[in-house]
Amino acid sequence: MNVIEENLAEYKTDFPKSWSFLWSPEEAEKISKEHKDQIHFLNKKGTEIVNEYLNSSKMLGYSTGADWSPFTKGYFKTENKFWVYENCDSEIKKWLYNLGIPFDKYVFVDSDSSEQAIMLTWKMVIKYFEGMFFATDLVIFDGSLNWALFYYHESQLFFGKDNAFDQQAEFVKNLEQNKLLNEIKNRLK
Repeated sequence: MNVIEENLAEYKTDFPKSWSFLWSPEEAEKISKEHKDQIHFLNKKGTEIVNEYLNSSKMLGYSTGADWSPFTKGYFKTENKFWVYENCDSEIKKWLYNLGIPFDKYVFVDSDSSEQAIMLTWKMVIKYFEGMFFATDLVIFDGSLNWALFYYHESQLFFGKDNAFDQQAEFVKNLEQNKLLNEIKNRLK
């Protein structure tokens, strides 16, 4: 586990009592213990942290035009697309597998239909992709922010890898900016 995974582990919560990428609460309850041990829904605070972390990365910056991408132009050195079509489950699994992400690698989902962020292994992403790549936009990324998978609700998957700038420097810059903004807000009170 890396630093962000270790810190977010304290925000794990029970599986939601509402629909999620695992479908209904009853269906989610039926998955094996082995799978449950690799899927961790995060509480409200954990979800806020995941969303703030993703937002501070500036990774998402929807472009326009014929070469539309959900990623900020130039954020990733490499981008790939996959069109999702009816009855292509085996092709999606093969494409996800060929991305080369280790099965035991923990990744984050910004939120699914349960409106909770999720920390789970890449193996579980491949296993339960049908529930994730369903109706709403969704981002899956790792703690290093060096790659991301974006499901666009109009049946497209986008994968970006090898970010093109110093993430740590940008993260520190954003922390400093947020600190200044908070100080300004406190002075105005």
